[in-house]
Amino acid sequence: MLTSGSIVAIVAIVMGCLVAMIKSKHRSDSKAHIDQFSQLEQELNATRERCRTLEERVVVLEKIVTDSGFDLRQEISRLG
Repeated sequence: MLTSGSIVAIVAIVMGCLVAMIKSKHRSDSKAHIDQFSQLEQELNATRERCRTLEERVVVLEKIVTDSGFDLRQEISRLG
């Protein structure tokens, strides 16, 4: 027959196991979030670099198009 002390001990053991399981799950969830954050940070840096590259290309294209000789070359191309 179980005594009240035995019941308290069983409940304490079960609660200890539940707490350990919850802590373990929380740690793994935190690691998953850290990994996801790291991946998003890498994607953001890649996107920033691509944006920087595209901005540089736009500057070059603007210089070409606003060049006074560009209009003349366009006209010659249309006539030729």
